[in-house]
Amino acid sequence: MASDKTLLGLDIGTTSIRAVIGSFTKEGELMIEAVSERSSEGVKNGSIVNIEQTLKAINSVVTDAELQSGSEVTSVILGIGGEHIEGIQSSGAVGITNRDQEIKNDDIRKSIEIARAHDIPQDKEIIHTLVQDFQVDSRSGIKDPIDMIGHRLDTRVLLVTASSSICQNERKCVQKAGLQVQRLCLDVLADSEVVLTSEEKEMGAIVINIGSGTTTMICYSQGSPVYVGGISMGGDIVTSDIAYMLQLPKVAAESIKIENGSCHTPSVSEDEMMITPAVGGKQAFRFPRKELAKVIEPRMAEIFSLLEGELEKNGISGPFGAGIVLVGGGSLLSGVTELCCEIFRIPARIGFPVAISGLDRQYINPKYSTVLGLVRLEAKRLRELSPAVVSRKEKGGFGQKMKGLFGKLF
Repeated sequence: MASDKTLLGLDIGTTSIRAVIGSFTKEGELMIEAVSERSSEGVKNGSIVNIEQTLKAINSVVTDAELQSGSEVTSVILGIGGEHIEGIQSSGAVGITNRDQEIKNDDIRKSIEIARAHDIPQDKEIIHTLVQDFQVDSRSGIKDPIDMIGHRLDTRVLLVTASSSICQNERKCVQKAGLQVQRLCLDVLADSEVVLTSEEKEMGAIVINIGSGTTTMICYSQGSPVYVGGISMGGDIVTSDIAYMLQLPKVAAESIKIENGSCHTPSVSEDEMMITPAVGGKQAFRFPRKELAKVIEPRMAEIFSLLEGELEKNGISGPFGAGIVLVGGGSLLSGVTELCCEIFRIPARIGFPVAISGLDRQYINPKYSTVLGLVRLEAKRLRELSPAVVSRKEKGGFGQKMKGLFGKLF
């Protein structure tokens, strides 16, 4: 039964691997059973470069989560992101052949299949088909065409593609850990599930996940995703710059970045000082925080400028009434919202995941938004597909009529 199903979300990052196990209560609500985190090995810029090293880290984090939850998992919802992610606009049209000319589920399904037949590069695969809206004859911008009268149905979708080789390596590594990949899920799509409301998506919003090795972005307009993309730069490049400047190991540089770093120099006073750690026989010394910020700010500005340039190149202009929501470990850097606002010229905030039943407060943190979003998004999909986990008040609604068409991420 769906209500007994255990869900495992797995986020394989450049510096950390996180796992979350969730299950359904008798009322069909998601309950978090376990959250686990381990240092990542064998991953560079969000891609697996050493399967054996990554395999050990996956085994460790999953085993720990299973022990916490007291349950054994066999399949996983796997997060993915980075520069190889690309969104392709497509559409599919079908004629309505029903005797009464009413649009049914089969008509929508056929139009989506036609939209998915879009020619994509051989080295890419489709990981999501995200429905944007419908057009019935000459009426556009329709969100729910079921039972409407018409002669032609057009469905607009955003095809989210990823590198086939990267996806295959992720699947292979997880399979060697004794798990099956139930589905791949774009990291910022999962983030959106726990940091954005439906109203914010309608207003228009941008979610940016700043990881260690990659940064991924998704844009919403009128409730639908209109752009996805990413770059192979993240917080790790800032750490490398600090390590080079101060002649310190990266571990020490990361600690300095977290405790004393800022990416907005106007926010740092001229007389603020920090003390570097004594490592490798090198004595500790005092250093101005302003000078540290002058190293960090250009790199973070470069990340935001590259993303802003991608939006401009693709003609994505908003409006984004709900502003920008920053998630991932890089979003915790001091001054990040101020710098983001200056570059994008719209408001920005840090995205904290919504509270989920069973979730400890310490995990309501932007670092865990992806892995929490993975299980929440899958739970939502299963509710739409399985009446057993849908409460009475939901039955008969739009989600039930569509029988999971929007919840199912192809």
